[in-house]
Amino acid sequence: MAVEKPKRSNMMYAFLIIGILIGSALGFGLGYFTYQSQINSLNSKVANLQTSFSNSLVNLASNGKPFAVGAAGTLTFAFGSVLSTFEKQYPSIPVAPPLFEGSGLVAQEENLTQSLSLEAAADTTAMPSVLFPKLANYEIAFGQTQMVIIVNLQSSAGKELYNMWTAAKGLTVNSTQWTQAWKQMFTLIALNSTTVVGVSNPFTDPSGFQAAGMIRLAGLTFFGNLTYLYDAIYNHASKYVMTDTESDLVPLMQTQHIDFITSAYESNAIPQTNQTTGLAWITLPTSVNLGVLSDTSYYNKANFSYTELGTTESFIVNPVIYCVTIPTVSTNSAAATLFIQTLYSKTGQSILEQYGITPFSQGIVYGNYASVPSLIQPYTTPVNATYESQFAGA
Repeated sequence: MAVEKPKRSNMMYAFLIIGILIGSALGFGLGYFTYQSQINSLNSKVANLQTSFSNSLVNLASNGKPFAVGAAGTLTFAFGSVLSTFEKQYPSIPVAPPLFEGSGLVAQEENLTQSLSLEAAADTTAMPSVLFPKLANYEIAFGQTQMVIIVNLQSSAGKELYNMWTAAKGLTVNSTQWTQAWKQMFTLIALNSTTVVGVSNPFTDPSGFQAAGMIRLAGLTFFGNLTYLYDAIYNHASKYVMTDTESDLVPLMQTQHIDFITSAYESNAIPQTNQTTGLAWITLPTSVNLGVLSDTSYYNKANFSYTELGTTESFIVNPVIYCVTIPTVSTNSAAATLFIQTLYSKTGQSILEQYGITPFSQGIVYGNYASVPSLIQPYTTPVNATYESQFAGA
């Protein structure tokens, strides 16, 4: 029996289909490479424009007034290191000696003199309450830290607290034993009549009112009473030593009887205790350390009013967030823009982490987002419902 041969028309049709598929694949490949080439070309043009813009800023900054930083005293070490990096990167830009003191004092200084190029604070409310809207109209939250306690290991009470804390680290968080251990620690800090606490002034330094808020939260968390520990410290002048800024307390700890510093950020405790023998710092439970953004509503339970020399001010106890702004009357806004870009560089972010500041992957802008320099906007996002509670009262 003869075998039937395939029909030529079917074979031709098959070859035609294969040819079409191959041609389509080749066409797609060529199209993809053409598209990718266009994208690469566009990216290159954007990079060139950014470089050109940065160079223009460098020239502008180099011919301007000396770049003057005003920042919270607790940023002395972190910003000092970033500023050193900035100066190496832009040697042609003149730099003035930075001003590091309480965030409130820095804001007041700028309000009086308009002498700063850039300002940074350790609280979301400090700059808006003093500078907005005349001298600034936005701030960028760039990182957070937490409250800690610096202990004087040269005092018996300091040693005792540090040993108690070391033992508590081995206990299950929120267990009966853990809770009892923290009650004993805060009893030693606040209720023992022989111990002395170092605090900063709530009117001049955010860590002053944040430390007071932390103590109030400890009272609520471990004793069921917001004012129990707070009153034991702040209603007895012999119980505390107060300075204008947290950074001044460590030197006083060497010369005066101070067992514990409660006005203390991790960002300041790390470098200060490393440079001074006989000091250590201890971490605090998340319910009181002002270091967890999602716990803002609980922290706000500690909001309070403080009176000194007949003046009363209300304070909002938020997480400890560092913010930066370029004043509308900046003495060198070009240099300030380049400094913030340096802050968001890999080196800048690494420096922040080194000093106990957790950088935000994108800075959170409160205020007029359109005023943020275009070079900085890619590193930021406007405040939204997720974050606006952090700026409550600003």
